[in-house]
Amino acid sequence: MSTIRICKKCGFILGTRPGLLEQDGICQACLNIEEKKNIDFTARQQWLSQYFKESHNKSKYDCVVGVSGGKDSHMIVYRLMHDYGIKRPLLVSAVDEFTMTEAGKYNRDNISRHFGIDHIQFRYSHDEFCEQALAGFKGDLHPLRWFEEQCYKVPFEIAKNFGINTVFMGENSAFEYGSAKQLDIFCPLSDEETKVIFLGAIYPYSIADSLAIAKQCGFRDLTYYNEWYRQGTIEQYAQIDSIAYLVHIWCKFPKFGFQRVSDIACRHVREGLLTKEQALQLIQDRDYILDPAAKADFCRTLEISNQYFDDIVEKHANYNLLYKDCNNNLRRLDFK
Repeated sequence: MSTIRICKKCGFILGTRPGLLEQDGICQACLNIEEKKNIDFTARQQWLSQYFKESHNKSKYDCVVGVSGGKDSHMIVYRLMHDYGIKRPLLVSAVDEFTMTEAGKYNRDNISRHFGIDHIQFRYSHDEFCEQALAGFKGDLHPLRWFEEQCYKVPFEIAKNFGINTVFMGENSAFEYGSAKQLDIFCPLSDEETKVIFLGAIYPYSIADSLAIAKQCGFRDLTYYNEWYRQGTIEQYAQIDSIAYLVHIWCKFPKFGFQRVSDIACRHVREGLLTKEQALQLIQDRDYILDPAAKADFCRTLEISNQYFDDIVEKHANYNLLYKDCNNNLRRLDFK
């Protein structure tokens, strides 16, 4: 059995998340929250204003914005159009093959209608998506690794095809989740001709900020339609576009002993919305849970059985961190 350690400040499990840095028992994500206080975001916003003045496109569009239609997507478009006077951003989405929620359908439609702008939705063939997802699921219990890469590549490639030299994304997740110490403005995908900019590095990104702006622009969470109260989460507003996407997020738990509840609860501690003790209780109560509707949609889409799903999960389960309870659920050993 491995010794399970948690961050002294937020309670996040240490030593299992790939790339997570730490110092003296404190995760880098907590250290980075403090580092944000030393970043001159006003200067970064002034830099972006100057960047737009000096930027020249060969297209009728000012920039590309990679969007899912969620809260961050609404926030990016609002800030670009409201704060910088951008008139013609082009929205680009890579869409998965899972069943969309009513909220997801509405939000993806709303972001184009509300702002009155064009939106390209790029769909890979059903067979290719399922083949890649199944390969990732079987190989290292990371079903949407390939698709998440496409979510960055597709807007970048479309920008190049349209002669657009700037692509905007939301948060710099490496910094926000503690695998990087610096809040870089540019995504590594950038090249000399086309820059990919994290707007979450221009403003002090937070969940609460994105959600508040998104709601002003008409964003709806799952509670609006009362369609699906998700299990294995502590909120109903993030990653809500399709049902089976939750499986991809949950797949971290068998390998690393955490999933979405840990991610969000500990972020809420850093943002002052929860105490560490409250977060740990939520993690103990909910982090192990795989939403049954998400599992059913995942198996249906990929055309696999529940038993096949369970066998693959068992193959990758890390019993140095986990045990099975009386209901055959994987649970973390430190909560036994």
